[in-house]
Amino acid sequence: MKKAIVLLSGGMDSATLLWLAKREFDKVWAISFDYGQRHQVELKYAKGLAELAEVEEHIIVKLPIYESIKGSALIDESVEVPSEDYPENEPPITTVPMRNLNFLSIASAFADALEIDHIGIGVHALDTPYPDCRPEFITSAESAINAGSILTAKKKVRIHVWAPFLGMSKREIALLGKELGVPYEKTYSCYRGTEPPCGECPTCRQREEALQGIL
Repeated sequence: MKKAIVLLSGGMDSATLLWLAKREFDKVWAISFDYGQRHQVELKYAKGLAELAEVEEHIIVKLPIYESIKGSALIDESVEVPSEDYPENEPPITTVPMRNLNFLSIASAFADALEIDHIGIGVHALDTPYPDCRPEFITSAESAINAGSILTAKKKVRIHVWAPFLGMSKREIALLGKELGVPYEKTYSCYRGTEPPCGECPTCRQREEALQGIL
């Protein structure tokens, strides 16, 4: 039986990944994280998406570690979320240190306990300014997970970090989501955390461009 646990933020990319997982796997779990993010409203959308997708279980994990870390616009209220495009050659101010490493590590613990051999993460080509969204990070994280996995050690089952959107544009993800029937109107992507979304931050503008003609 093919099983997957999907990192679900409530945004369009992770929603598309969840719907793709529902097509590709027999059983699907979702996992979301409350890490003190400025746009915590996304968790409300993640819950709604998990219910619509009828996952086996929607796990929500609180990560208080980020209460003590400053400097990222997503977890530090004193740092403003920019309106301009992300820089091309350096991590954006919205980078949260080791966020995906923490997420994958925790998801892998559930994967080990539930004997799930795929962990889904929705990173894509537009995310590459973020160090923990690059292909080399995904490959390294998968190696570390399997080196420490009970499932791998005991049953010789390899846990895969499933990142099918690597190399895809956000527009290509949106078109796939349209084909899969993803309810994009029930997703949320604004880093400022306002309702309605601000429409000005890079994430809002990337979402609008990707979904043009789809919503």
